[in-house]
Amino acid sequence: MSASDSFLEFWWFHIPNLLLAAMIYSLIGRYALELFFARRNQDAVILTVFRAVTDPVVKLVRFITPAIVADGVVVIFSILWLFALRMAWFLAAVMLGMRVGGGG
Repeated sequence: MSASDSFLEFWWFHIPNLLLAAMIYSLIGRYALELFFARRNQDAVILTVFRAVTDPVVKLVRFITPAIVADGVVVIFSILWLFALRMAWFLAAVMLGMRVGGGG
């Protein structure tokens, strides 16, 4: 089975997995940019874009996180929750019949 055949057969797994991975990497980028631009330029365009993309996830995690936790740490919690969700999605897909095979 080629890679394209695998994608077409298991699209129901790959597309949400790709979206979760993209959001995780966007949150990592946001955290790194917030460290870099924290004191210099709060209105940097790239930081504004990263915040606009990742704010829905961060707000959802902020809603379930205790108020004592700082905002910067909520971004880290968002990354961890999405990573756990991605692993749970993988395990659910395997339980639903997706087979992980070798490359040969």
